[in-house]
Amino acid sequence: MKKIRALLVAFLILATAAIGAEPRLAFSLRGSYYVPSSTTFNKEYVPAVNASLKQLSDFLAELGLAGTSRNLAEISGTFSFGGELEFKAGPQFFVALGAEYIFKNVQSELNVSGTVDQVAIEVAQQGKVGLSSLPLLLTIRINLPITTLRVYLGGGAGYYFNRAVITERWRWLENLMKISEGDRKIVATSQNIFPHANLGADLAVSSRFYLSGDIRVPFGTVKAFKIKSDSLDSTTVGQNLTFINGEGQETDFKWELIGPVISVSLKYKF
Repeated sequence: MKKIRALLVAFLILATAAIGAEPRLAFSLRGSYYVPSSTTFNKEYVPAVNASLKQLSDFLAELGLAGTSRNLAEISGTFSFGGELEFKAGPQFFVALGAEYIFKNVQSELNVSGTVDQVAIEVAQQGKVGLSSLPLLLTIRINLPITTLRVYLGGGAGYYFNRAVITERWRWLENLMKISEGDRKIVATSQNIFPHANLGADLAVSSRFYLSGDIRVPFGTVKAFKIKSDSLDSTTVGQNLTFINGEGQETDFKWELIGPVISVSLKYKF
């Protein structure tokens, strides 16, 4: 209790000293749009999944079944949100601590039906891939010599908690009787440290509130996701998450995170 009281007293002293002084601390909540390159996912994983879906669709069409299908989409961009605490470390130098949550879900689907030899057949298959990342960020910034607004350059690194969740559901009915039905869910994770570059600007809208625009570019690739759970095959736990590419080769599931994170935030300085 004595230590807690001492910390509270110290905080009150610092807060009292800061009243009327130049703001040295800023907090902001931000919304962002992130465009990771996602090369392996877009150029290898998506074509392989869609080729497999087409192969199944063509096979069922030869049986006389017809319906609809939706291919798995590429990752072109995703929204994220987070917050940041920025400290003034010198006349032109600042240290920022932040965190944000990045997520993207894409789905594929096949639904066909028809009658073969007087047997009514219905086939449904759904797939979903969910990718997410929670980076904890440290950035050092320096102000540029511009007086109309604050413009800064910076760089730093982030500790990334990454997660991939792949789910699949299927059902085959004949005369409304279940011939086959099942599902599978694979959860895989990875933790990585990646560097980043940073550029931004603050525009004052009042004595304490600022509108901030920020661009951060991380440089790194999640080269391996470790499987944490597999609802269909527990023997895969601890192994790398893999897939069969278009050439029939087993390939590690990767996620390239290189790309701009464009953020807009409302910053409060105190």
